[in-house]
Amino acid sequence: MRMNDRTINLVFLVSAGLLAACASTNMISIRRKPSFQSDKIHHVLVIGLIKDQNLRKTFEEEFVRQWSGYGVKAVSSLDVLPSTTPLNNIGVAPIAKAQGFDAVIVTRLLNKKKITAGEPAIPYVVPDSADDAQNGNTILKVLLAPPVSVSDYDLATVESNLYDVASEQRVWSGISETKEMKAIPKLIPPFVKLILKRLYEIPR
Repeated sequence: MRMNDRTINLVFLVSAGLLAACASTNMISIRRKPSFQSDKIHHVLVIGLIKDQNLRKTFEEEFVRQWSGYGVKAVSSLDVLPSTTPLNNIGVAPIAKAQGFDAVIVTRLLNKKKITAGEPAIPYVVPDSADDAQNGNTILKVLLAPPVSVSDYDLATVESNLYDVASEQRVWSGISETKEMKAIPKLIPPFVKLILKRLYEIPR
């Protein structure tokens, strides 16, 4: 290999590392039922399990905005569910069915931890459970090698679940990690973009 080639490769590797360091959200694992087809989603209810109602509204409406680019009619739960509705299957399923939704996506925070400068961010991968093995979900895991942190930040682990309304079964699930190095509202658009991109990927 010539010196120029080595230099080009080194620049490429360094650039890739910097891009990884700047990425706010990474997917850690994806689970999907073999029968799941993302192109069958037409009308989806978006639920963000967030205590701050203003932040929840921003979060859900970003899903609505970006999902429209896929030709899907998404609706924020704040526009549909009464404020007293329990955000669980018993509370949501009857309303989702009555209003003609074919899918519901629910996103919730699993964990948040402080990453100090000099500490690598180890990806969190959910181990396969007995239930997952029995229902035949396909498990796709993303291997990550994030660089060492150069500053302190919070690492939020988030779970996004998509449910089929008719069967009330989970058909897709993604675990992601977001580096909270900016104001949270600024992190929402790239988070939603990544979730939808992975949701519509065809497994190989």
